[in-house]
Amino acid sequence: MTTPAAAQPRAASAERTIAVITSAAPLATGIIAPFLDGGAAFTAAIAYGGAAGFMTANYMNRLPAGLIGNLPAGDIVQAHKSPMFISTLTTGMALGMGTLLGSDGADALMAGILGLPSIPGIVSLGWWAAVGIVPWKLRNFFGRPPKTATTAAVGQTAAAAATLPLTDADRIARRWYDHISNTETGSHKRQDLTVRTTSPARWTGTITAPAGSSVTVTAETISSLFKRDPSWIKLKHGAHAGERHITVNLVAPAELDPTTLTGAWRKWVSKPGGLMAGTKLENVQDDPNTGGQVALVVAGEDLDRLPHPDRNALAGALRTTPILISYEPRQNPREAVIRKMTHNPLQKGAAFPGLHVLKPNKNGYIQIGPGVSGFPARIQLHDPALGSQHVLVAGVTGSGKGGTLQLIALAHHVNGSAIIYADPKGSSNPAITKMAAHPGLGIDDAMGSLRIWYHGLMHRVEQSARDQMKNFQPSPERPWAPLIFDEASQLLGESAEHRKEAKFIIKAGASLGRSMGMPIILANQIMQLDQLGGEAAIRDNIFYGGSLILLRSDSQQKTLIDLPENFAGCNPADIPPAWSGDREMVYDPNTPPDDPERTFGLAFAASPGGHAEMMRMWILEDAAPYIDTNNITHPADWPFWDDRHELAARSVLPSDEDSDDQDGGSSVLFSGIDLTPKKPASADDKILRALEDVSDPLGIDVIYKDKNEIAKLAGVQGSTFDNALSRLVKADKIHRQTENGKEVRGYYGLGPAPDDTDA
Repeated sequence: MTTPAAAQPRAASAERTIAVITSAAPLATGIIAPFLDGGAAFTAAIAYGGAAGFMTANYMNRLPAGLIGNLPAGDIVQAHKSPMFISTLTTGMALGMGTLLGSDGADALMAGILGLPSIPGIVSLGWWAAVGIVPWKLRNFFGRPPKTATTAAVGQTAAAAATLPLTDADRIARRWYDHISNTETGSHKRQDLTVRTTSPARWTGTITAPAGSSVTVTAETISSLFKRDPSWIKLKHGAHAGERHITVNLVAPAELDPTTLTGAWRKWVSKPGGLMAGTKLENVQDDPNTGGQVALVVAGEDLDRLPHPDRNALAGALRTTPILISYEPRQNPREAVIRKMTHNPLQKGAAFPGLHVLKPNKNGYIQIGPGVSGFPARIQLHDPALGSQHVLVAGVTGSGKGGTLQLIALAHHVNGSAIIYADPKGSSNPAITKMAAHPGLGIDDAMGSLRIWYHGLMHRVEQSARDQMKNFQPSPERPWAPLIFDEASQLLGESAEHRKEAKFIIKAGASLGRSMGMPIILANQIMQLDQLGGEAAIRDNIFYGGSLILLRSDSQQKTLIDLPENFAGCNPADIPPAWSGDREMVYDPNTPPDDPERTFGLAFAASPGGHAEMMRMWILEDAAPYIDTNNITHPADWPFWDDRHELAARSVLPSDEDSDDQDGGSSVLFSGIDLTPKKPASADDKILRALEDVSDPLGIDVIYKDKNEIAKLAGVQGSTFDNALSRLVKADKIHRQTENGKEVRGYYGLGPAPDDTDA
């Protein structure tokens, strides 16, 4: 076997000296050229022509390899061919201007830049730019020479190897020369390798073919030489066909290691025919919150949008379990976030941190628990522009539905809402009962809560129309008044006794309640339309228009319901009942059983426009310690509040002639704000009726009554009575008694005040 000829030794400063000469040649020529006589100028022109031809051939890789190898500094000439070629051109310009035009020509070239803007100035500027780029390209050679070489040239000589310790780059280059580029025995003769970088994980380099030839070395050839899998070797095109860049991974790269998210995605998920074929991962990062990795899923060029994968299928493709997978669609339909965990941080749960998390921010959002991403999971209680926000909570028994309602109710309580609570089962959540202005427990009383809440809604609708009130703003006199409706199918289901009336009320509230400060928090085990009154308006306004919290449900949920777009890929049926529970295949009496740990409170949650992700509710066994029983808010603006128990027993459905059997009068409901159901007597009506009953039958005299007596006759008390009196006086429906021009305190009569001017 032959080896490359040994390079001639040279001083350490040789490369620096050549760099200085190359940089200074144009300037020196420009200064000397005007002083050359005719013979000297001719000789200089001949010498320059030969040098220019040599540098041009060198720049175009047209010099024979043997010639370069025999030159004393052939490797430097070849390595610096670009700056040397530029220096040759600028030197030729200086020589030509100095010898042909003399001092004026040299001055125009070298000092013309001072005359900008002008044609000579522009030419001078271009010349100086070209002159300046040469030392910039050679800047690494003007300082002290490096102690060690960063690359290994092809053909490391035996003499050099004997005097210097071999580096990894040397060994790679030596092996490459022996088996691939050797001019006599190599498999791809003269296809030389320059090693650029080396590390324990990989090395990189550049393969260069002889002038006029293309690189033909294959990954298989390199694989055989360096004993690495061909898929670990990457070849990329260089600046031309005779150049290719090579990366040889010494360990399996991430995209080929199925234990990494990138490798598993490429091998099983995005492969042709795979679950998400044609997709790729970007911005892969370690996720310290889960011990795994998180990445951005991006649709490939042949896909218009990402498909929505089934979570079980995605977990299977990634060779893990659904509880260790998080997939979050983004608003961009071509992007999603995938999270593959080694442990789910939600398993340990998070204790309720305090009431501060239930105080809404300026946009009405509260925190209901931690998300698997580490970000807090939030829902919106109210929107500054749209008003209060509905919430739908769905989950089977034992999934944490009661605890979720308790948190939402506590949020409303601490923020001054007047809670109307309907619990057809009667014992679902004692803590909410303590917070409610009116709790209705059991089928009939729960229906009564819906009726009371409906009367409040109608009062606010009429008041808003009368006073042209917009953008509901809560106050102590007019607070938020949410309806918390648990086990909704007990009143809205197909066989429910009160279905028609309950549907009528919830449909009205779903459409009108948000702008009146009266949201619906509706909870049920399943979300099918037939269990929500069969009304699309209820589904659209609550299910799609509000916050959605999906706890564990049965497997039929996903197939029967179209989830909102931001819940794509989230199937509540994929939430298992326990974090673990698979038992050993063979019973061992010496091994204690692994009791399953329930996934209580685990859910997918989001408000409209937000990203739905796996989260877990704050762990709060009992909200009672946080309830201020001395400050239970009541709807002070509802004039009928003192008669609520009577109203709770009376149906609000319109008469049969004003409604059809299907919609319970809903066509009348939405024809305008003057809704058909007869309203019970208000406090104003009762006061007027009481004064009419004691008035003079002939209408001659005005009978005045003390306000306390009027209150007893009307059956209205407290602030409701006082407010009604004020409204009636202002409307001239009643007046205060006066004697001798002075008002008699506390006495009122029917009708407007008499006109004393006629007397």
